[in-house]
Amino acid sequence: YKKFFEKSKTSFNTPVDMLSILLAKKCQTLVSDIDYRTYLHQWTCLPDQNDVIQAKKAYELQSDNMYKADMEWIKGCGWIPVGSLDVVKAKNAADILSERKYRQRPDTMKFTSILDSLDLVLAKNNAQQISQRLYREAWDADKRTIHVMPDTPEIMLAKSNSVNVSQRLYKQAFEESKKQGYDLRADAISIKSAKASRDIASDYKYKQAHEKQKGHLIGFRSVKDDPKMVWSIHVNKIQSDREYKKDFEKWKTKFNSPVDMLGILLAKKCQT
Repeated sequence: YKKFFEKSKTSFNTPVDMLSILLAKKCQTLVSDIDYRTYLHQWTCLPDQNDVIQAKKAYELQSDNMYKADMEWIKGCGWIPVGSLDVVKAKNAADILSERKYRQRPDTMKFTSILDSLDLVLAKNNAQQISQRLYREAWDADKRTIHVMPDTPEIMLAKSNSVNVSQRLYKQAFEESKKQGYDLRADAISIKSAKASRDIASDYKYKQAHEKQKGHLIGFRSVKDDPKMVWSIHVNKIQSDREYKKDFEKWKTKFNSPVDMLGILLAKKCQT
């Protein structure tokens, strides 16, 4: 049935004078670069013409390769700018800004100072007035010679405050109790409570009776003689899903319908 369709489905015939084909040809001629450019004639340019020479010069002036050709030979050559203009300017600026060269040390100057000159005497007096050592000299001498009674209220208050804020005295009783050790009776309430809590939380104590009972129940003639085994079988039957659905699996394929059921009677009437 599909034999001719399979042969002709890949064949496509287009008429040559179809409108879309003609339009495509016109567009191709419009956008074609070959038809757009029309060479008028062929001519030969002599290399020694004036305009050719000027064009070459203009290209050389605009060429980046020709511009950098002078620097190609210097590539890889080392150069130390010791006497260059920038280095000389930097050295002169460093000499101008140098603090060591700007300030002259006094020991290099040949100068003798007069001891009783007005400026020197004034400087000595100013130094004595602003001296911190001379200002506190009398007070330091009094501190070494003054005597304070040990039972004055201020001294007693200072001692009491020192005792109150002392960390060593605050921890003294605790440190001494640590050195003496700690005596804990074996029948103390806390010890007994800890032992009882340990026995309650102990997995070994929890399973101790079970471990002792292992092997003591062997010797019954049958499983039914052992009450614990019978109880275990009964519990297993209660928990078993297969035993739970046993009766349902037996009766789920059986269906009992009475002979005089209304649906059966109607079916018989329809059958007749």
